[in-house]
Amino acid sequence: MALRWGYLGAGGIADIIAKDFQIAGLKIQAVATRDMARTNAFADKFSIPNRHANYAALVADPEVDIVYISTVQTLHRDHALLAIEAGKHVLLEKPFTMNSADAKAIYDAAKRKEVFVMEAMWTRFLPTMDAVFEVIDSGLIGTPHFVYADHSQYLPIEKAPRLWNREQGGGAHYDLGIYPVHMAIRTLGFPDSVSGSSVMTDTGVDSATAAVLKYNNGSIGMINSCMTMAGTLTAAIHGTKGRIEIDGWFFLQTSFRVYDSNHVLIKTYDTKIEGRGMQYQAIHAEECISKGLTESPIMSLVDTVKIMEVMEQIHPF
Repeated sequence: MALRWGYLGAGGIADIIAKDFQIAGLKIQAVATRDMARTNAFADKFSIPNRHANYAALVADPEVDIVYISTVQTLHRDHALLAIEAGKHVLLEKPFTMNSADAKAIYDAAKRKEVFVMEAMWTRFLPTMDAVFEVIDSGLIGTPHFVYADHSQYLPIEKAPRLWNREQGGGAHYDLGIYPVHMAIRTLGFPDSVSGSSVMTDTGVDSATAAVLKYNNGSIGMINSCMTMAGTLTAAIHGTKGRIEIDGWFFLQTSFRVYDSNHVLIKTYDTKIEGRGMQYQAIHAEECISKGLTESPIMSLVDTVKIMEVMEQIHPF
């Protein structure tokens, strides 16, 4: 039976994912925001039947099985715990939280209530990423030992005020840098040591953060995030027999090329999908829940907590 989703929050990212839900035929049963007019507008746009004036009413709705939370990240912990305590499964937007202690609190609550909770790191479920890691698993580029990933956009305060607001969890590292961090860790595993450097703004958030993830086996991850300059938005994975170069907006559905150790092109990938691709994570969540799982084998809660620890080591919020 298809699960019935409740949307806690209806901002820009919720609008994008709702469109992808429609593409996949997923059922949005309810929505709640802090403003009933906004709730009704979102519900009208996506034909959502149940409309709630507050978040407590949403998580108490008996017709909601799983809650997708897309509120500002400084409130993720409170809203996730609200849904978990109500016995709802949860898909929580990235960044999962702003520190590892909050992530651990969510983990503990999920285990106690025996509900499924997953970080909405949607890029892990894209066909592009599936194809990238199929190449790696095949041994075509040998053993990966180096990852580079950049997420730098020109996002001035007038264009993206939330990113410049500390109270709303702003800054380059937690909003943009989460993608490169995930890319490096998924490829190389969790690092043995981490070093990072940030440029701070007058508003108390970082405008840029660069980090090096080091491994005792000699592997290195180099990641970069910035909101004052436009970067390449590319990623590269170097192995002992070759490399993968992922094109701009590496965390979206995009193209990539595979080269051997002599720089000869041996494989290309460029497959289009319908929508942004955020539906794949939700489909995966539904599949996990149907199997009785409380954690995803692809994006586990254990890994999410450990990733938040790495994020803190690079640049504590």
